[in-house]
This record gives sequence, structure tokens and C-alpha cells, in this order.
Amino acid sequence: MSSASATRTIKFISKAGTYAAVIMCPDGDIYQEWEGTTAQPTSIYPNFASKKPILYFVCTSSRVAEGVATPDAINFYFNGTLIQWSGDTSTGTFAGLFKKIAPANDNLYYGIQILQNIAQAAGFAPAVIKMVATVSYGTQTDQIEATYTIPIQQATGNGVRVTIISPDNKHFVINEKGGSCQLKAMAYQKGTALTTGLSYVWEKMGANGWTTLAATTQTITVADTDINSYGEYRVTINRGTGVSAEELGKDIQGVMDASDPLQIDPHPSPEDETITEDTSGNGTVTYTPVVVKRGTSTKAFDTTFYFVVKDAVGNYLNPGTMNTAKTSETVTRAQCVQAGSDVSINITSVD
Repeated sequence: MSSASATRTIKFISKAGTYAAVIMCPDGDIYQEWEGTTAQPTSIYPNFASKKPILYFVCTSSRVAEGVATPDAINFYFNGTLIQWSGDTSTGTFAGLFKKIAPANDNLYYGIQILQNIAQAAGFAPAVIKMVATVSYGTQTDQIEATYTIPIQQATGNGVRVTIISPDNKHFVINEKGGSCQLKAMAYQKGTALTTGLSYVWEKMGANGWTTLAATTQTITVADTDINSYGEYRVTINRGTGVSAEELGKDIQGVMDASDPLQIDPHPSPEDETITEDTSGNGTVTYTPVVVKRGTSTKAFDTTFYFVVKDAVGNYLNPGTMNTAKTSETVTRAQCVQAGSDVSINITSVD
């Protein structure tokens, strides 16, 4: 079998182990669109006052005993500003906009729930939610962070949004051997779900790029045997079928297998995995990964890797080299400019 891992928001702790953090939303990709003007918006959708989406901080540990790691504490930031709290409700600048979610009997994760529309608070521009958690093991502690960007833009025409949601409340995480989680494709128009006349094409990211799955249903099940550590799935929703089908949109969703004994330690350089558009800043991020067994920081075996660099909807940014097995890959500023946004890299070890 091969191993696959996402590289975003990976942090390394020299003595306490390796942690990987990602922000998951069981409601699918969060976004807001508005009509009218910024001075007088006539409509904002989806309406977060009724939808109340939640973002969960999912942190996995390289230790077998931990699997999913529960932080000791966590701070939340909105566009770089620390959110203040009175109990579980936000105060100050963001009073009443957010609710803090803590781990409980039926929930393993810290998170933040959005209680009201945030377009105005974000200045009618994209918003970034950052979570910074304190994780400890024995006497060692460290800060692990992850970010989530919420697109906020003026609505254009009758655009349709496609997203993948978690219908089984597992937040796209498999926590036990023999376990599974579900992915459900949804299409929304002005915040209202489309329910008739739709067809679905599912794909899975592998060493050679996207592979079409046999499943054509709205909901699919991903078993722990389908992925190793981390896997990515993409759906295309069409109106109608066959040659006359009209594509409405695509979405990508990652699935984390916290029970898997093998992980890819991606070793990014620089560790913050940040590329700036300004040429005076950092222009590349290089990955030199190794496969490790959960519970150790040493190589499980020597191998090479396939690297697939892609934009937000899964278009390849390194088509000429993604089928070549090698030991490292460099993501460039030019690829980020081509994508027009953040890019992702999928790393797969050679069997």
C-alpha cells in the first residue's frame, strides 16, 4: 500500500513528536456572497444566523497512543485579531458573532461556531479563521496552528456553489481500524440546496493524479482501507447526464485516517510553508518527505515519492513531473500566481 499526507499546517516538535493540524467543516466549504452594495447590502447568503456552521480543529499525533490529539487550550483569530470571550460567546469587536466549542462526550475536537453573518465584519472581503492550540506530551509543550479561508464576495448572476459535507458527523476523520466516514455532495444556489436532476462524478487523488470512481451516488463511504493517513476526493456535480450534462461545479475534500500506523512526515522548508506574492519575500517551499511509523520519528523504510501540485479545484500545476518518482519537490511562486490562490501538494510514497 502507499501512504499519502497533506502538507498544509504541518508543525514539527523535536521532542514531543510530530503533529498535523487541519480545520474541518462538516457542512462543507464555508462561504458568503452578498448582493447590493457594501454600504447597503440587500441580501447575504448563506445566512449564518440560521445555518450556524462550525469549524473544527483536528490534530493528529505521530504516536500510536494518541491518534487524535486533544489540545490543552486553544485561541481563535479572525483576520489576525484575537477573539475575546465571555464564557463561550465572543465579546468585544466580534461580540455575538462566534461561539467556542469544546470537546465533549460526543465530540473529540475544539472548534468555533459562526452565529451571525460575517461579511460586514470582514469588510466584504475574504476572511481567515486561525486556530492556535497548545499541545503537551509529558513535560513538552508546543503551539500548533491551522488556518481556514472563508471566501466572501459579491454575488454574480445565479452562480451555483458545490461543496462536500460530512453527513455522519465524523468530520471527515476515521478514528479506528475498520472504521469509515461519509462524503455527501451538495449544490447550492443563493444558499438554497438544489435537489433534482443532478448527477455526480467522484474522483480520488492518487500517485498518477485523479482517478474516477465507480460511485455515482450523492453520498459515498470512505473506509480506512481506502486511504493511508490522508486522502483527497473530488466531486463534479452536473445537471442532467450524458453528453447533454451541464457542469455546475467541483469541490475537493480531504479525509484523515487517524488510525493508520504509517504517516508521511513532509519536512517542508521553510516550515511555515508560506510563499509571498511580493518578490522580496520567500518564493519557494521545498518538501523532502520521509515515511514514519506512528509512534516513532525515524524512517519506516526508504522510498521515493510522487508529488502532485494543484489549485483549489484540483487542476494540476506540475503536469510534466507528477508521474516521476523522486525524493523532493519545490512549490514555486509562479505556481501560486497561476492558481491565483493557495495551492496544495499531494505526496504519495512509491510502493
